[in-house]
Amino acid sequence: MILRCAALICLLVSALSASVPADHPHPADPLSDKEHIKGGEHDAKYDHEAFLGKDTAAEFDDLSPEKSKERLAKLIPKMDSNADGFISEEELKDHINFMQQRYVNNDVDRTWKNYDAEKVKTGKLEWKDYREMVYGAEDDKQEIAPEYAKMISRDQRRWKVADYDSDSLLDRTEYGCFMHPEDCDHMRDIVVAETVEDIDKNKDGFVDMEEYIGDMYRPDDYPELNGKEPDWVASERDMFKETRDKDSDGKLNKDEMRDWIMPIGFDHAEAEARHLVGIADDDKDGKLSSAEVLDHFDTFVGSQATDY
Repeated sequence: MILRCAALICLLVSALSASVPADHPHPADPLSDKEHIKGGEHDAKYDHEAFLGKDTAAEFDDLSPEKSKERLAKLIPKMDSNADGFISEEELKDHINFMQQRYVNNDVDRTWKNYDAEKVKTGKLEWKDYREMVYGAEDDKQEIAPEYAKMISRDQRRWKVADYDSDSLLDRTEYGCFMHPEDCDHMRDIVVAETVEDIDKNKDGFVDMEEYIGDMYRPDDYPELNGKEPDWVASERDMFKETRDKDSDGKLNKDEMRDWIMPIGFDHAEAEARHLVGIADDDKDGKLSSAEVLDHFDTFVGSQATDY
């Protein structure tokens, strides 16, 4: 299992009566905020967002299969950087990295431009600029709901970590790390801390077996099993005991959580490229022809019709 979305997103408590501010940042999987493994099986939506970037994947969702294939066909030559007529695993990895970086840059630019023009011109933002745009002015007399107060506190903590040069201001690069901490090495600990807080229901600072399982399995999603756990849940329990819980104390500490969700040296784009080639490489020659990519277009881009 690579990186689980449910372990990295959802800063909002379900009791919130108001919606999360549109520009509120969420820690997420570097490639997608969908779960890579869902219900014990690979989630195709993860592949679509990893391959296209979240913004472009959303566009493809509304296309017919024919239109999806047509747009995918135009993308194939751009991936084939050496123009040999095939897409290698390395070329696919480069494409995934490019699309993801483009998405992140567009997302950061979109919110960056929402701030006061003079502040953007100076290239530096203060905490109060973000706080005011997302939550309202600090001196606003309106009472803040406890859930929002918690989110503000978490955002401010992340803001301070993103402030790499400790000048109490965020430049465009630091702001990018604030919005997408999964892309910045110095933000790893804050991503792990936020993840533990989201999964740790009993608030003891650790993630035990039931919290770990509860993050990915909900009995209500499997009414046909009448409360019996799917086989993949048993496999995850074994994974927790044999691999995740390195000190065998029945719970995951922050170091063990870091090894799970942000393993050092793990290349998500490389793993996804290998996965996609494994699915679409029908003749098993280790590379993809245009025909193989188009024959498996639903794996790469999907569409509303194929999802249905």
